[in-house]
Order: sequence, then structure tokens, then C-alpha cells
Amino acid sequence: MLTLLCAAAFALSTPKSTVVDLWRGYPGADKVYVQVGTPDGGTALFLVDTGAAVSVVTEEAAERLGLTSVDAGGRVAGLSGSVAWRRATLPWIQIGDFRIDNVDVATGVPGIPDHAGAIPVDGILGHNVWRNWTLVVDYPADRLELHRPGTYKPRGKGQGVSVTSTHVGVDVRIEASRAHSGGGKFVAATVGIEIDTGAGDTSLWCQTGEPFRELTTLGVEPVFGIGAALDKVPDFQFLTETRHIPATLIEVGGRSIKRTLPIRWSSPDNPAADVCAVSRGLLGYSTLGVWRTVIDYPGQRLVLEAPRTRRTFDAMAAWLKQDAARHAEALAAGDLRSAGERARVLIAHDELPAARELVSRALAANAHEPVLVALAARIERFDGNDEASIERLAVLSPVEMVEEGIWGELIGTLIALGREKEALTRAEASLSVPVNDPDVRQELLVAYSDVLLALGRPAEAERALDEAIAVDRGGSGFLFRRALVALESGDRYGAITTLRQLLDVYPVGGHPMWLYAMSLKDADRATFRADVDRALGRLHPGAEPLDFVGAALHLVRDDAAAKAALSAGYERDCKPFRRGPGRDNCDAWYWALGEERVADAQRASARAVAADPNNAAYRDTAAVVAYAAGDVAQASVQAQAAARLSPDDPYLIWQARRFSHAAKARGTP
Repeated sequence: MLTLLCAAAFALSTPKSTVVDLWRGYPGADKVYVQVGTPDGGTALFLVDTGAAVSVVTEEAAERLGLTSVDAGGRVAGLSGSVAWRRATLPWIQIGDFRIDNVDVATGVPGIPDHAGAIPVDGILGHNVWRNWTLVVDYPADRLELHRPGTYKPRGKGQGVSVTSTHVGVDVRIEASRAHSGGGKFVAATVGIEIDTGAGDTSLWCQTGEPFRELTTLGVEPVFGIGAALDKVPDFQFLTETRHIPATLIEVGGRSIKRTLPIRWSSPDNPAADVCAVSRGLLGYSTLGVWRTVIDYPGQRLVLEAPRTRRTFDAMAAWLKQDAARHAEALAAGDLRSAGERARVLIAHDELPAARELVSRALAANAHEPVLVALAARIERFDGNDEASIERLAVLSPVEMVEEGIWGELIGTLIALGREKEALTRAEASLSVPVNDPDVRQELLVAYSDVLLALGRPAEAERALDEAIAVDRGGSGFLFRRALVALESGDRYGAITTLRQLLDVYPVGGHPMWLYAMSLKDADRATFRADVDRALGRLHPGAEPLDFVGAALHLVRDDAAAKAALSAGYERDCKPFRRGPGRDNCDAWYWALGEERVADAQRASARAVAADPNNAAYRDTAAVVAYAAGDVAQASVQAQAAARLSPDDPYLIWQARRFSHAAKARGTP
């Protein structure tokens, strides 16, 4: 969502309406996109975001479309802060049968989605595009309709909305209740918020939620939005103190909608002026997503219509079909990056043989293209060909591998294969070359630290991590790594101190709680319980990492509390799954953590791994299940497999090391 005044001139075509497909990164995703024609003769994919006052294009799309950007002055505000921006004008876009001329767009805005799943995304279409139409977002049918003013007759009266130059607002009646030991509390109030198809949930901001204060819980949770540079800043920097309203009913658009999840109320106690200027609240996908959502901008009405048809549009298949001819022409012209984009979508669409063949053909034209080399190496690793994967990467420099996100994977793979000395040689060589980009330097140092730790040199590993943090930004992953380094050096209390710090900055994470419990002696247990209770007390009910909470409490022999946490977590996390590998994996994970139904856990885990052997999470579960069954050798095998599939994940590195140590301690290979 962006707050900014922009305009677009519209050329109304002869048809009264047009219908196009809604694209999603995966079936049921809460973000929906629309593909439009562009002046370069191609197409672009944009997020449908009625909450954004102005449309936005990514830097890459602006360059491809030849847009000239100028300093707009001032800043655009979003849920994660405000940022400077630049202005450009798209000469026109084509949505179905309608052409829209002179669309003002913002460029240089961080936090804009660049992919829907694996499909490349070019930006956002906001209020300045939609406000001259009757817009129908038919979520159940995966279709978007545009109707010329006055030509669409909604099914139902709906309700009036307010349309300004920057947003469309609607009054929403919310009922909320919370049971108490002596009875219950009930509050109903009507609040004015914005209709925001770009928001995943319905939420309230600043003073809007005040009528419900007495019912709320207070906690921290990540809040992302425009202005969130997710690739640059650790997740815990986005932890925001919010309140949750136990809503039971929402009345809007002519519908009374039962609510089972709470509504988030953000910045309720110490609202910052710039955040409160963004919005009073958002009516998002959690409320709109099961309806034909009719937003009649000229008629100033919102109607939630019942579904007429249900249909799932396979966006990845459509993108691949459209891209076939375009890709062939681009490849013939030497544009190898297009092969990379296509290969990523093929992999995501489970068409690995086609991806392999495409990348091989493209590499025949240029064996040194970093995007393609990295993809080929990943495909080799998916196939279990670690040696071939390593050989592929020999043509790339460490900096190129960092830029393609595969340097840490290479070093982790070498470690997992027992080739730590080779990994050390590569890591040391990477640091001998001057690097100007602090982010690249930081990744090189983190990988170097991982190698030193694997070689049993924890003091040097700690110094490398210290230097990595000093280079630029730290992160929750570094704190976890610091704890692993402390444990390796025999500094148990150093590890505990680091894990306590991690629990303080990121209480939603469960891994540190588990590692903390494994590091305890009897004298530490009271402090541990106080730390866990404090961390969980900062979270909203239902947001606790109950699997790790239960596992940690089980380790400290608080059996009743452990069983309660695991039981509640199983009901929350596993029961909603339909039968299939996801449910099998969830079942096996929870049963193994509580050391219950271990034989059933083994069977369920085996089914999940058989269905998706390249899923690192399934392999990690298999390791925990095997350990619970007393098969330490198999636990080590599965943990190593998980680490090879995701070799730069510090949690999986830890799992592989601890199960390997356990296997050696018991004299098993």
C-alpha cells in the first residue's frame, strides 16, 4: 500500500467489459496478479493492489520498458516505513480489451514483490489504474473483470464506499468476544478502513481498533510491506508490537462473515505519525478471498457476490506456454538470462527434465553465464550428483556465486561431503580478493566461519563471524551460528547467553529454544523456564512455535507441559492438512518430538520422503524420527541428506553435526 496522489488518463474502448485471468504464485495464494500488454510489444505481470495509491514498477521492468525516471521529491509511505522514490510514466498498458494511457508509476521502491512463486513480477497496479472502473476480483474463478462505468449490475445491494484520489474506504462492522473465567466480553463496533486486494489479512491501524482494546492480547510479530528491504535486513528488525482482536464476525459488502482468526491491530499504543498516515486499516484477502469482490469505483459501492463458478488457473503452465516462443527468439539472440527465468519456472512446475535440457542447451552457447551455471549446479544437486554440482561451479568466481546465492551452498556441500580442507582453501582464497560490496564480503566471511567450525577451529570461526557482523548488518542466523561456535568450543554458558539473546530479539523462532534445552544442566532449568515463559509471553496466543516448545520442555522433563504444547501444536499445525506428504510429515514430526507413536511416525515419514525425496524439511523430520526410534546411524544419514539439500541453513548444519556426533559416540558409521 502506498499513499501518494497520481493520475492516469483512460482511453475507453468500445467493449463494455473485459475479462482476464488472475495469476497466483501457487493455487490459493493470497496475492493475485494480472498480466498486461506493454508498449515494448511484450507483457508484464502486476500485483492487483487496490490499497496502493500509485502503481509501481520494479527497477528491472523500468529499464526493460525504457522508462525515464525523475526525482519525485518527498517519500512514499508503507507498512514497513517510508522511502524515497522516483516517478515515471508508462505510455499505456493493455488489460484485456481495454487500453489505459499515461499511467504514472513509482520506481526505486523497496519491498515490491519481484516474483509470484517462481514467476517474475514487474510491479503493482494500484488505485490510479482501477479508480475509473467497476473492478470485479473473482477470487473463486481466478478471473478479473473490468467494466465501464454504469454497465455492471451487481447481484446484491452491497454497501456504499468512499472513493478519494488515493484510496477506497469502507465501513466494516466487527463483532468480537473473549471468554473469561467469570463469563465473557462482547464488543461490536463499526470502523472505516481501506479495501486492499494487496493485503493478505484484514487489519486495523492506529486508533481504529480502540473500541476493542479491552478484548485484545498484546504481542510481537513480523509486519512486512512497502519499504521492507527483505534481502538486506534481518527478519527480527520487522518485529512489531501489535494487538489481536478476537473477532467472530465481520459485516461488509452486504455479507455477514464468520471469523475464526483474530484481526491484527497495529501500532495501537505509541503510533508513529508516518505509519498512522498510511491507513486506518485494511480489508484484505482473508475477508475477500472467497467472494466475487465487486468494487464499483464510479458508483461508489462494494458488493461481495456469491461465487458463480470455481476454477483454478495454472499460472506457471500459462507462463511457460507464453514464454516458449519468446524464449526461443531471445535464446537465438543470445539473451541467456531468459533461459534462466524459464528454467526456474520449469523447476517450480516440477518439470525438472525440461529444465535440465533447457539449461544444458543454453550453457552450450555460453558455459560461463552465472545464472545458468548456478541453476545447472542446483539441478545436479537435486539429482544427487554432488560432485557434478561442484564441478559446474568451477567456472564462477566466489563473488559471482554470492550474487547468484550459491556460494554458501557450495561451501556447505563440501563440508557435508567431508571435504572441509577443500572448502577452507576456497574460502580463504575468496577473502584474499578485494570486494567493494559489503553484503558480498559478509557472505564470504559467514561461509569461512562455517568451514572453520567444521574443522574444529571455533575460536577462529567466532572471529570470522565477528568480522561479518562488523562489515554491515547482523541477523538472527548469525546469533544461532554464534551459539553453535560456543558449544563447539566447550563454552556452554556462552552458548546459552547467545541463545537467550536470540530468544529476546526473535521469540517467534523455535530452533534456539530447542538448542537451549539441549545445552542445560539441572541448575539451569529454572532460568530456562523463565526465559521460555518470557519469550512466549511476548507472542500472541496461537503464534507460539509449539513444536519446538514441546520438544524443549520434553528435554527438561516437564512432561505435562510438553504434552500440552505438542498436543495443541498438532491440532493447529497438522489437523488442517489433507492427507498427503504434508500431513504425513507433520504427523511424524510431532509424534517424534514427543517420542510417541514412533512406529507410526516412521511409516508416515517414509511416505513423505518417498513422495518428495528432495524436500529438506522432510529429510530433517526423518532424522528426528530415526533418532526417536533409536536408529542413530539412520538419523545421521537423513540429517546429512537434509543438509546437502539446503547446505547453507545453519539449523540443518547443526542437525547434521549433532546426529553425526551421536552416531560416532555410539560407534556406528
